Amino acid sequence: MFRTELIIFDLDGTLIDSSEDIAWAVNKTLRQMEFAELSYQAIKERIGWGVKTLLEKVLPEGKHNLLKEAREIFMGYYSGHLLVKTKLYPNAADVLRHFKNKKLAVATNKPLNLTQKILDGLNISDYFKKIVGGDDVQNKKPAPEAIEIILRELNASPKETVFIGDSMIDIKAGKGAGIITIGAAYGFRGRQELKEAGADAIIEDIKELISLCR
Repeated sequence: MFRTELIIFDLDGTLIDSSEDIAWAVNKTLRQMEFAELSYQAIKERIGWGVKTLLEKVLPEGKHNLLKEAREIFMGYYSGHLLVKTKLYPNAADVLRHFKNKKLAVATNKPLNLTQKILDGLNISDYFKKIVGGDDVQNKKPAPEAIEIILRELNASPKETVFIGDSMIDIKAGKGAGIITIGAAYGFRGRQELKEAGADAIIEDIKELISLCR
């Protein structure tokens, strides 16, 4: 059990399952650019590093000179398709309600405006005292910058701060900021990546946070 005053959540793969909407926008982009589409699973495994890196990972080899065009096309599709199939993970709303008297925050590589629209659309924005998006920092996760901003602005102790995320980049970011890291094995990457990254704890359901954090 961890003594906590601040709980920071990653977004995609941790609080929300946005994989189907992102995969749809990626394949619409690839199709418009006359490239082969990818499987849902192949796209899901590439989510988490931010839009630029996602598109670098899905564009065919030798086509990264088209990255700017791909980003514009992708954002056109995705920004209008944020909440078609995106949903909170089971028990996420209950967990947020349970911890409503603690400091809660979000640190994501997703652009802030899209993050805010999703949180608003899912009616959970009011739980968070601070939201940091990928365009709020010079160095996205796995750099610890987003977490350090939250710690500073919410005046929280690293020793009593937990970061929960579903990927290696989240665990690295948390460790870089000197805080407790919890891996979300139910997310996009699974248990093995989180174990190899050295997460302090790994959970299979977000509701396990209730017994882990006091």
